[in-house]
Amino acid sequence: MNAANAAGAASPPVGDMIIFLIMAAWVAFFAILTITRRNPVTAVMSLVATFFGLAAIYAALSAHFLAVIQVLVYAGAIMVLFIFVVMILNREEVAPLSLRPMRLLGVVAGVYLTWTFIGLAWEGVPPKTPLPVVSETYGTVASVGDMLFREFLYPFEAISLLLLVAIVGGVVVSRSHQKEVAAQRAADYRKQVEELASSDFPGKQEELPASGGGHH
Repeated sequence: MNAANAAGAASPPVGDMIIFLIMAAWVAFFAILTITRRNPVTAVMSLVATFFGLAAIYAALSAHFLAVIQVLVYAGAIMVLFIFVVMILNREEVAPLSLRPMRLLGVVAGVYLTWTFIGLAWEGVPPKTPLPVVSETYGTVASVGDMLFREFLYPFEAISLLLLVAIVGGVVVSRSHQKEVAAQRAADYRKQVEELASSDFPGKQEELPASGGGHH
């Protein structure tokens, strides 16, 4: 009887397992779309859907602060920045999927990691292992802030610098791309003007230098 009670206490409720499986399938599906789509806008929107799925998983684990931050920071501010940079670059979509031969190794590695994860999830927690005691402040703003700015201060600042570098790089790339487009348009316009001038006045450009030489 005690073993049965321990096994029942160690196993999570059926409803939580169903929600976790649905959200895990959601996250995996849109993560695959993110890395396989060639269109940058579609890939970014798939990443936004992935972040919403992660936020739902955090909320199911009673980490409501992380769920809200996931939506506000990642699915909100950072994704808006990414979409803004992608819209500035304005790259055209060539094919709906980006599966190159060089990425087959990544696909094989992803399948292997998925198989390993399924094996670990299927085994689960041993029945005799006691569940960890969760404190009442788990997932609150105070506990997350204390851990973030005490134990993970340097990684937090490193990520901030990385985002700053990404912003500066996006602006530089967008400006160079705009200059390239402007130069191409100017060259096309100059070519069209020369073609119109040669078609309207076929021998005018050859006669001008000759007449100028006669006067001198």
